[in-house]
Amino acid sequence: MCAEKCPYCGGELEKGKLISRGGNFFLPDGEKMPALFTEKSMNKSRAILLPTDIVSDGDVQFPVAYVCRVCKKILIPYSV
Repeated sequence: MCAEKCPYCGGELEKGKLISRGGNFFLPDGEKMPALFTEKSMNKSRAILLPTDIVSDGDVQFPVAYVCRVCKKILIPYSV
């Protein structure tokens, strides 16, 4: 878990990565990559499957991201 709080609801943020390989999903730190992109496999890895059009397909770096499971928001910090 992360000590950061959600700026929307104050809930605890969970650190992980935004993955775009075969499907777009948030994967919490310390969890294994899901074997399949099924609901059961995603739930086992505590991953959150995202709609396919949220992240473009292609060769991307997996950015660090934070999820708030209370208000269902994923935050992705970036620098220029």
